[in-house]
Amino acid sequence: MDTRIVILGSGTAGTLTANRLRRQYDESEYRIIVVDQNDDHVYQPGLLFVPFGLAQPHA
Repeated sequence: MDTRIVILGSGTAGTLTANRLRRQYDESEYRIIVVDQNDDHVYQPGLLFVPFGLAQPHA
């Protein structure tokens, strides 16, 4: 496996792109690498539950 796909940014677009590419290509063909300045990823759609007490911001 010599071919690498590098995605800069793990926001919504980077995450969706990585997931789509993972489904499209076999793991033996490509290695997908996501690079971001932060170690943590915030799943932004999940923040919709915070105002209603169904989720905590830190979780």
